[in-house]
Amino acid sequence: MEEATARRHLDFQAQRERFVRFLDNRENRTMVLATSCDNRVTARYVLVASQGLDMYFFTWGHSRKCDQIRKNPRVALCTGQVQVEGTAEILGGLTDEVTKESAAILINQYPGAVARWQDRPNMVIIRVRPTFVMTGASSTDERSLDYLDLENEVAYSESWASY
Repeated sequence: MEEATARRHLDFQAQRERFVRFLDNRENRTMVLATSCDNRVTARYVLVASQGLDMYFFTWGHSRKCDQIRKNPRVALCTGQVQVEGTAEILGGLTDEVTKESAAILINQYPGAVARWQDRPNMVIIRVRPTFVMTGASSTDERSLDYLDLENEVAYSESWASY
């Protein structure tokens, strides 16, 4: 007989802050970005900078990831036990006036990387605004996952396995 999935309410603000702290941790900066369009999904590593919940990276404006984001802005990122769903937006060129604030975030967190690439033509900044986050449980229950639904402002833990 199958066991009913147990869902436990979590404090939304506490889980939101836990995710922001995760993003602030320099060890979590390399993530796999998945994009899709026309029944094709691709994934690759990106170097992510953050401010609050907003996540930023830069890339070639003519890359496949940018083409896919233009057609379908829904993306996913993951690293370790954290999976993030969100909406991506191409903000503009890495050195454009309109991207000055987001470029400053990238420069602050990755001065060497930005310096190496900023003079290359067609480098753009992409912002991802997370909508849903799944992490390994914050408790010691290894059979649970924590969910942070940023669109609906709810957080909960749910069993994922029954033994």
